[in-house]
Amino acid sequence: MLNFASSNLHPDIIKALADQKLERPTEIQAKAIPILLTHEGDFIGRSSTGTGKTYAYGAPLLSRIDVTKGVVQAVILVPTRELSEQIGNELTSLGKHLAGLKIEAIYGGVSLKSQIHELSNGTQVIVATPGRLMDLVQRKVVHLADIKYVIMDEADEMISGFRTDIDKILATANRNYGTWLFSATLPDELNAITKTYLTKDLLKVMVDEAKSTNKGIEHFYVELVAEEKLNVLLHFLKNSKEKKGILFCRTKSGVQKLFKQLSANKIKSGAIHGDLPQGLRNKVMEQFREGHIDYLIATDVASRGVDVENVGLVLQYHLADTSEAYTHRSGRTSRAGKTGKSITFIFPEEREKMQTLMDEIKVKIQAVPVPSDKDQMISKAILWANKIAKAKPLGDKLDERTKEEFKAQLSHMSKGEILEKLLATYLYDLEGH
Repeated sequence: MLNFASSNLHPDIIKALADQKLERPTEIQAKAIPILLTHEGDFIGRSSTGTGKTYAYGAPLLSRIDVTKGVVQAVILVPTRELSEQIGNELTSLGKHLAGLKIEAIYGGVSLKSQIHELSNGTQVIVATPGRLMDLVQRKVVHLADIKYVIMDEADEMISGFRTDIDKILATANRNYGTWLFSATLPDELNAITKTYLTKDLLKVMVDEAKSTNKGIEHFYVELVAEEKLNVLLHFLKNSKEKKGILFCRTKSGVQKLFKQLSANKIKSGAIHGDLPQGLRNKVMEQFREGHIDYLIATDVASRGVDVENVGLVLQYHLADTSEAYTHRSGRTSRAGKTGKSITFIFPEEREKMQTLMDEIKVKIQAVPVPSDKDQMISKAILWANKIAKAKPLGDKLDERTKEEFKAQLSHMSKGEILEKLLATYLYDLEGH
C-alpha cells in the first residue's frame, strides 16, 4: 500500500486521513492495513513507539464496523487511563465522517454513572482499561455477545499485567472474534501466554524493531552516586537545548520527591502517577502538551502510548527494570520523524545491568562523565538566580524599618558589586565556607 487514497479503506476514513494531511502510510500501516481489512483470524503487529500503530489497526477496524447496528462490535483494551482517552479521541477523529459511528473511551477515576449513560446509546467501539470494562460487563451494562474484534494495544503490558481481568471479560464473549495484538515489544517469555489468546489463523507483521525503535534517538548514560543525582540532573536541565522532556522514576514516592525538588528550584514541572485522581492527571498532561510546564515527571504509566509532540529529552532518573521498559521510555522522544535524547542515570552497582540492557536492545549507549563540581556549582548558581528573579515581593510580611536596615547594608555598593557578592556568597556557601 503506497498511499491511503488508493487503498481499500472506507472512503470516509480516507477523507478523515486527508483532513489530517496524512497521505502516505508508515511501514506498520502499509503492511498491516491491507491484511486487517479482510483477515478473519488473529493478528500480531509489532512496531516501535511513535510509528502509527493506532491507525494501523484503527483505520481497517472502523472500515469494517457496521454503523447500522448499535451493538458493541469491537473492544480495544489498553493499560492506562490516559491511553484509553487518547486512543478514543484519535479514533473519533478518524471516524468523524462515518455517520452513525459511536466510540466510547471508558476507564476508572471518573463517574461510572456518566459512562453507563454514554454506553446506552448504541456504542459500537469501546476503548477501555480492563478494570472498568470488567465492572461494566459484570453489571451487564456492556454485552459482548456480538463482538467481532478484540484488540490489545501495548499487548505486552496487557498480557503480563491484566491477564486475570482480561480472561474474565472475554469469558462473556462469543469466541468467534478475531484478536489483534499490537505492541512495540513482545518478549519471548510471553509467547506461551499469548498463544492462549491467538487461536485462529494467526498472521504477523513485525517491523524491524531494533532499527526503528532507536531511529533518531541518541542514547547516553551517566554513572554516579546517589548524593550526586539531583545536582547532576539540575546541571543537565539547565544546560539542555531541549526544553521539553519526560523524567522517569521507578516509584510513585520517587516521582513526588523529585517534583518537590524541581519545584523548589523553580523548574516548571508536573507529576503523574497511578495514585493521582484522574482529573489531576488529565490537567497535568494538558499543561505539558500545551507547554505550560517543561518537564513531566512520571512512573512508567506515562511511557505506555502517551503521545506528546516535541519531547526532545527523556531522562531516566532511575534505571528501567527491563529492556522493554527502557524501549518504551526512550520512545517518548524522537516521535514522528524527529530526533531526541535519552539519558539514563545509573549507580556503579548497576553497570552490569546496563550492559545487559544494551546487549538486549542492540544499541550502543554512550557513557557521559559526571559534570565537574565547578560546573555543577555554576549551574546551581544560575538556577538560584532564576529562583530569586521569580520570588514574590515580601509586601507587608516584613516591617519597613527592617527593610530599610537591610538596604542600608548594601547602599554603598553598585548594582554590579551587589550581584558579584551575591554570587560569591552563594558559591562559598555551596563549598561549605
